[in-house]
Amino acid sequence: MVLTIVMIIESARGRRLAAFLLAATALVTVPLEADADPGTAQRTPSSCAPDALAGLEVVGAEVTAVAAVAHDGGTTRLTVPTGSAMPALSLCEVQLTLTHGVEGGLGPDEAHVWLWLPDEWNGRLQAVGGGGTLATNGPAAMAPALADGYAVVAGDSGVPAARQPNIFLTAEQDFDWQLFENWTYRGVRDMTVLAQAAIEAHYGEPAAYSYWNGCSNGGRQGMAMAQRFPDLYDGVLAAAPAMYGADRLNMTMSWPAVVQNERLGGFLPTCKLAAMRDAVLAACDGDDGVEDGLVSRPELCDYRTALGGVVGTKTPCGKVKKTDAAVVAEIYRGPHEADGRAVWYGHTPGMDLTGGIVRVPPSFALQNFAFADLSYDWRQVSTTDLVGEVRSRLQGRLELLATADPALDTFAATGGKVLMWHGLADGLFPADQSIHYYDEVRTLSGAATDDYFRLFLAPGVDHCRGGVGPQPVDPFDALVRWVEDGDAPDVLPASGPAPDGGDRERGLCPYPQVQVYRGGDPNSAASFDCSSA
Repeated sequence: MVLTIVMIIESARGRRLAAFLLAATALVTVPLEADADPGTAQRTPSSCAPDALAGLEVVGAEVTAVAAVAHDGGTTRLTVPTGSAMPALSLCEVQLTLTHGVEGGLGPDEAHVWLWLPDEWNGRLQAVGGGGTLATNGPAAMAPALADGYAVVAGDSGVPAARQPNIFLTAEQDFDWQLFENWTYRGVRDMTVLAQAAIEAHYGEPAAYSYWNGCSNGGRQGMAMAQRFPDLYDGVLAAAPAMYGADRLNMTMSWPAVVQNERLGGFLPTCKLAAMRDAVLAACDGDDGVEDGLVSRPELCDYRTALGGVVGTKTPCGKVKKTDAAVVAEIYRGPHEADGRAVWYGHTPGMDLTGGIVRVPPSFALQNFAFADLSYDWRQVSTTDLVGEVRSRLQGRLELLATADPALDTFAATGGKVLMWHGLADGLFPADQSIHYYDEVRTLSGAATDDYFRLFLAPGVDHCRGGVGPQPVDPFDALVRWVEDGDAPDVLPASGPAPDGGDRERGLCPYPQVQVYRGGDPNSAASFDCSSA
């Protein structure tokens, strides 16, 4: 009889990694030298044959097909969409197909895992996440890891492209709990376990380190692994993670459209939004000690006064009215009960009001999550409905999606590290979410939090990238140095174009420290210090 076992691997940092590996009949312990470098490994030609990966197993699912192709890169042969660009490097490209069968009358599902195993391997695994409703961002997200010598893995969590964007509804518009569990966490667990096993089979040795790299839903996926399966990853890079998804995230993302529709009967025109955005920026730009086109201290921003000052301003789409300014103040304030009690965070002063979520109907959340009805018209929802009935429906259905457990002690005890960053001008959901999570973790772990979890805030940066602020420079490399060398990041380098057309450099500060201007060239990182707020 074939048995699934747990192989215990002693990593180069002394961490014990658990991975469900190949069929075997005994428990095997494989120690690595304590100070060994991962090094490089060469495959043999036969090691890329599908038969070499036969027997891969993961608890709760069945691997139904294995495909493997050895080639010299350039374009993908198996990873969808096939023909996508990839580095011109010799590798073994693998596709694994698996299913969880029929569960609760749903299914059977069919999930796919894509694994790139380079000939010139750096001894490490990097898993990359998705974004929005996608469990993976595909070859474009995998390519940089391969170029750096990583074995790299991604997976679709069993969500077929034909189901986009309403991925959680069946053809009968029933909520698909099987795919929801896959997409929420199970698909990532499965692909990680299988990738670690395949690496062992292919190279004849386990990955010395396993890393997660993702933003938005990809950041949430990584945090789900740290919270649920703390032995799987040595390091997690979680940028702008979409945590608190059970109800609070959807409250914040739905609020701007609902409050505009309720108060104005439709969306504010972009020219009025631009005028109010610019007024808030002008009023709050200097709160960090320098006017540089960035709101670096949004918690100090008196946006109500700034919005009041723009009332009556002429724009190409009419004067800014008092009711217009009041609606934008509500967007910044965020969802709240009729008696004023806050439900969750609002959007951040300094974000671009003309983009992001401000003018996006919340049809997806309401039709897919709250009512399982693609004909449901979001415009019938009031702010009272949103924080009442809709919130209750979301809480009952989406608890798996919350991904906000602050108890990371087991992950920390294994030596795991989390490097999180979030743009302060995020147009989809605010950095206050990540701050809230960090504060909850610190409440449990105290000063020891800094030993394994650091959060960096990026002024002027939008969701995952973009915006007018300096972008983080290679935060993944900072995570690797922290995990492997113990070099904890005290600042996170960031760079981008300056307003005058030159370059702007900053050192992003670990929360709760903030950037403080000390004088000199505002485009130079040396002109700022990190200080307690």
